[in-house]
Amino acid sequence: MRMTTRRPRTVGLPAFLAALSLPLLLAACAASAPVAGGAPSSRPLADASAIGGAHVVHPVAGTPYIAGGDGQFLLLRGIDDNALVQYPSDYREAPPVSKADFAEMAALGFDFLRLPVSWSEIMPAPGVISKTYLDRVAQVVRWAGAEGIGVLVDMHQDNYSTVTDFSQESDGAPAWAVLDGGAPCTPDLTTTKCALAAFASFWANSTVHGKPLQTWYLEAALAVAKAAGATSHSSNVVGVELMNEPWPAGPEPFQTASLYPFYDRMIAGLRAGGVVVPLWFEPSIIRDLTNDALGQAARFSDDPNLVYAVHMYTGVFSPPFDSSVTESQLSSSYADAAAEAKVFGTPFMVDEYGSNPTPAWNEWLTEQLSLQNAYQVGSGFWLWKQRIGHWYDWATVHLNGSLRRHTLRAQLLGGPHVDAVPGDLLATSSTPESLSATVDGPGGTAFLWGGTVVKSGGPTVTTHTLTRVTIDSKPVATSCHVQRFEAPGTSLEGCLLQVHVPAGHHLIEATAG
Repeated sequence: MRMTTRRPRTVGLPAFLAALSLPLLLAACAASAPVAGGAPSSRPLADASAIGGAHVVHPVAGTPYIAGGDGQFLLLRGIDDNALVQYPSDYREAPPVSKADFAEMAALGFDFLRLPVSWSEIMPAPGVISKTYLDRVAQVVRWAGAEGIGVLVDMHQDNYSTVTDFSQESDGAPAWAVLDGGAPCTPDLTTTKCALAAFASFWANSTVHGKPLQTWYLEAALAVAKAAGATSHSSNVVGVELMNEPWPAGPEPFQTASLYPFYDRMIAGLRAGGVVVPLWFEPSIIRDLTNDALGQAARFSDDPNLVYAVHMYTGVFSPPFDSSVTESQLSSSYADAAAEAKVFGTPFMVDEYGSNPTPAWNEWLTEQLSLQNAYQVGSGFWLWKQRIGHWYDWATVHLNGSLRRHTLRAQLLGGPHVDAVPGDLLATSSTPESLSATVDGPGGTAFLWGGTVVKSGGPTVTTHTLTRVTIDSKPVATSCHVQRFEAPGTSLEGCLLQVHVPAGHHLIEATAG
């Protein structure tokens, strides 16, 4: 996830890359018994989804947004999983991801997976591409697609490489691409001197084994993008993220001197290689600490298919470093992200955020989701699953898929929300018992998540999955794609609503039947 810094124990020091791993015992059914208000459907969830063919739309008047192949506004909501990341041998925090994981994600209403991948695994030696690893990435993308889940392939790094910091989260470059000039790798308050030196060499685009570092990196990114399906206009790949949490090292100002030129090379190279999906880019990791990067934002590309990816750790890695963070602080961070995206001329997405799994942080999570509705932006929560005994514990569910007992994070993330609507999503809001969306467009199909009911395994936030839909206060025919998940002691059920929306400006509302 990030170049990690030492933080107060109350925060819980995150490793960031989502851990999407295998539920040991789970079974899921899509669409079974009738549900009041919406007619049940037996169609595969992948067919009841707008995910395929993601691209960025730029309205003549309005804010750019991510759309599906049929033009629906996509409000991607989901999870991060770091099961495919190569960490040092003593830091294998995520269990292997399995097909069954996606059944539970679907039952929680997730339609988005951020999938971090490692340069070191893609290209373990100069010019050598691991077919085994690429096949694994492609398999995970297929599993996600079968459940109607879009995948962001994230070129992940923390502390540059597994060999630059063995004491904490570190991943990314293969050892052969670490040019640190012999700097020591002793941990300090932020990262190590050898990691900073390696970053400086990367931003300077130094040559190793006959090619510039960024050329090797581009070749690895292009290989994994092609394997995942990012060269197809109908793929469930919703994007390729150019780098996780870039660390500033070298000449100032970092963005204009190093970061934006790197992004330009990546964009040009990936497009030349046939990648057609949106390309996602981040600010430097410093935004995670300061909550704004407006002063460094500048338009650097005319590519129309870009997404600004923000990590929203307000109060976690910035004062107060605990759950007492105020609503105004969170609101300010979202307002700044929107302003930054406007400078770039792109939509923005909160593709990583997370916190300690305690009741005190539930309010923070609720406010994050409310602000995401207010700004009509999607999100990926860090993270899915995590083995016991690591230096932080942010998992959404236990290893066997059961719900955690001391937090409502799974229930809150599984609450009612928009998946996709035809045209522009002008406004949306939700409670555990209702969902509303104001849309304006050419008409077409809307997909609404009716919320996840916890039938057993813990308290439920949503008492009844939403099944009744009105448009401009008039009831309309609705199909309900039922999603169920079963694990030892846990039973989840939710409903993906499908409804036709006529052309024009409309208010869509969903309630319990």
